[in-house]
Amino acid sequence: MPTQEGFNRDLDCMKAYSDLGSAQVLTGLFSSMVSNTWAKLSSKSQSATPSISGSGSITSTRLSGGPALSYTSCLQPTAGNDVTSDGISSPLTAFLNDTLGCWVFDSKYEGGKTSAGPNDLGFRWIQKGKGTGTWSLAKTIATPFVISLKTGDMYTAYYFDGKVPINSGTWATFDHRDLSHASIFVGKSRLTSEKPKVTVPVPISKAS
Repeated sequence: MPTQEGFNRDLDCMKAYSDLGSAQVLTGLFSSMVSNTWAKLSSKSQSATPSISGSGSITSTRLSGGPALSYTSCLQPTAGNDVTSDGISSPLTAFLNDTLGCWVFDSKYEGGKTSAGPNDLGFRWIQKGKGTGTWSLAKTIATPFVISLKTGDMYTAYYFDGKVPINSGTWATFDHRDLSHASIFVGKSRLTSEKPKVTVPVPISKAS
């Protein structure tokens, strides 16, 4: 038969074990709450950190001053080459048709050389940093245009509505890699309908 003293000791041990278990549970809950709170704070902190878009970026500079203009729409990174000796890729052609409608391939700048197009705009670009730089035109334009950027084994393209006269801007590749080449495509102006010719009657000379 257990003595009263032994029974009381067992109760004290059970109480101590119960208290210890409660403390461990509370500690676990507290640790979980702290971890969740820290994760949320860390997530908010990371989301607030600025980053370059997955599709890169291009801007154009207003001649009249003011903030730089951003592109209206872009073609997401696409595998392959945008412009080759065989022609223009199908995805880029579809993008040009959708944005510019009627367009011309004006020039491609690669390795310090420009392949001039029908408008001879003097398109060129300079790399300033890792995957970033500037582009420029020898002539000012105020017409819709698209600039495509080729880097590695992929390319992107950016459409501008051309409502403001521009001749320069900046660029950044989507993967922060060096630019291989860049090309510019310009929307053709709408053809004005030819005015009908008016025939002026020749006055009949009077017989002498």
